[in-house]
Amino acid sequence: MSTRTPMAHRLPARMLVRAGFVIAAAALAACAGHEQTASSSPDAVFTRGLDQISQFYIEPVSTRRVALAGIARLSRIDDKLGVSDTGAGAAGEGFGLNYDGHSIAYYSMPADGNNRDWGSLVASLTAAARQASPRLAGLSEDVVQKAVFDGMTGSLDHYSRYATPKTARNQRAERDGYSGIGLTLEPVGNSFHVALLCPRGPAEQAGIRPGDELLAVDGVPTAGRPQDEVMDELRGPVGSAVAISTRQAGAARPRDMTLQRAFVTLPTVTMTRDGNIAVFRIASFNQATTQRLTEELAKAQRDAGGHLAGIVLDLRGDPGGLLDQAVSLADLFLKQGPIASTTGRHPASRQAFAASGKAVAPDLPIAVLVNGGSASAAEIVAAALQDHGRAVVIGSSSYGKGTVQTVLHLPNDGELILTWARLLTPSGRVLQGNGIVPTVCTSDLAENETSVQSALQRVGAARSRQACPGRPTKPTIDVKVAERLLADPRLYSQALQAGRSASLAPRTPQAARMAAGLTEQASALSSEPR
Repeated sequence: MSTRTPMAHRLPARMLVRAGFVIAAAALAACAGHEQTASSSPDAVFTRGLDQISQFYIEPVSTRRVALAGIARLSRIDDKLGVSDTGAGAAGEGFGLNYDGHSIAYYSMPADGNNRDWGSLVASLTAAARQASPRLAGLSEDVVQKAVFDGMTGSLDHYSRYATPKTARNQRAERDGYSGIGLTLEPVGNSFHVALLCPRGPAEQAGIRPGDELLAVDGVPTAGRPQDEVMDELRGPVGSAVAISTRQAGAARPRDMTLQRAFVTLPTVTMTRDGNIAVFRIASFNQATTQRLTEELAKAQRDAGGHLAGIVLDLRGDPGGLLDQAVSLADLFLKQGPIASTTGRHPASRQAFAASGKAVAPDLPIAVLVNGGSASAAEIVAAALQDHGRAVVIGSSSYGKGTVQTVLHLPNDGELILTWARLLTPSGRVLQGNGIVPTVCTSDLAENETSVQSALQRVGAARSRQACPGRPTKPTIDVKVAERLLADPRLYSQALQAGRSASLAPRTPQAARMAAGLTEQASALSSEPR
């Protein structure tokens, strides 16, 4: 399973917005455990999951195949479990559950597509397997359900997956924000130090700084405890109080303080300046990314006295995030034209996104840095700016994730993340498996001045991933090349043209056919009243 965060789609609103509303309640329940109710029974959870896969997945799927893949995953936990399929789905046929060579139960095979009966069957079979297997019996309901859903989503594609209630709560916090004091922690030996602070959050306003050690929460020492447990204790209802003890580096005594929890969003944008060039590091795309970049850009322009020579968007290692944030961020720099389009089986997955005409920096020179870890939403931004001739892309080829995932809430408070659409860039490029090839490739260059000159002399030379393979590192040469280009208007203009020409270059017959089909759908979508 990839560790990259799939690009989450925020539409239809009834799905993701509702998920966002449960954040505060989830934080309260984090330490209280999950009480099983009728609405979150295994029957309801598995039935809803199969319904959602049938309705939203990008390709039509067989309920029978998906359900059996989920059941089969249980044998990975206990290899004494086995399922003997005695039929192919016809009426009256079925399969048996075996344990250690002995038959446990026999089940009739529901009709393919009958999600309700298949959901009940999966729940019944899972319960029978837990009774027979000591290994399964010793696991929590959440762990067993995850195993089944992992089998289901594993039968779909590389990016579809299931998140347990606890994981889903953390993902919603990363995506949409959460109620807490606004800091993240990193383990240092047996203790925890502050890694990042949410701008204007309670922790920052109380004078806590990165590097401070968190000693205790509500009087309970943090040393040696699980990080998730400590973070859960820092979260709680908006306005509630939490007492913490911290110590700054070199300080002899700790600081004790009581903070009021507030709704905060994890920071994804940081800014540094080198003269009149601003470098923005974008770590991922959550619901506050565009707003944060807008604020940091305004600050950089003020600090430069209104004379910024250009900006660098550093998307290296950015795994992506929310699609709407990728679109709105690209919109900051585009006067007009398409940004991206998506198409899938579900009607709501077919959309065309275009510039609003309200760009805040439509003419400011831009360099975009990418590498093999730049994926999803990061690739949408890089592709849109490259296709429109608005930015020079520098670095090594990006990851090549050209699908969109939608996040669906389950009755147990878990989430299904399902692939439901394919992406197309403004020029008709298919990102899946192709990614973004930089206009200025630094894949094979060392960290020295000679390499900077070499990079600038071969602008536009790399036209394929093979010629500029992706790499995971973030070499300083990328930033040096970007600053050199932004400081030379003539060279920058030549690089822009080379990048745009490359994005319009002929594709392989297969890619061309796919792009033509997606473009036709996108054109139809953009002409529909919205």
